[in-house]
Amino acid sequence: MPSIISLSDIPRSKFDKLKRSFKCSNTQLQEHIIQYAYSHQKIGLFQTYFYMDDEENYLGYISVAPATIQRDSIEDEIDIPNSIKYSIPALKVTRLCTFDGNCRQNVGSSLMLFSTILGVIQQKIIGCRAIIVDSKPEAVDFYKHLDFREINQTEDSDTIFMVNDILKPKELKEAIEQMVLFCEVFNQKELIELLKS
Repeated sequence: MPSIISLSDIPRSKFDKLKRSFKCSNTQLQEHIIQYAYSHQKIGLFQTYFYMDDEENYLGYISVAPATIQRDSIEDEIDIPNSIKYSIPALKVTRLCTFDGNCRQNVGSSLMLFSTILGVIQQKIIGCRAIIVDSKPEAVDFYKHLDFREINQTEDSDTIFMVNDILKPKELKEAIEQMVLFCEVFNQKELIELLKS
């Protein structure tokens, strides 16, 4: 059975051995997971999760962190009243990587669904209305396929800001049922309890 595991659940000595096998053609994503992810997690900057297959091969990772969206930077991309003028709570995907040889196996899509589940749980606990990402141009179509909407390209940046509305609590009932099924497949018992609460 595949699973999604937190970097925090991997002892440092084991991670130091594992990271030698992580291969990614994107040097920035490879550098992040090998050099920075463990220390960033330990000091509370990001949370990183790995997709692991039935044979305990690590196929990719996602890093996330709480964020906000300036209200004036979005219009109808998130279904909230225009009278709300303050920042909108969100969950930001800071890194998404499928290791070489594992593309087109739904690793990235599964990790993005996992980020949406984390966003829904954040919504239940402290508030969250969207998943956001600063996408590289070559990944825009991937995110659009997952219902992200392109907002803008940041000046002096090679990324495009994208947002996915995770809906209002009342609208999430059917989606939560699917999320629970996903969590069952990926052995996320503690998240199932939070989703059902």
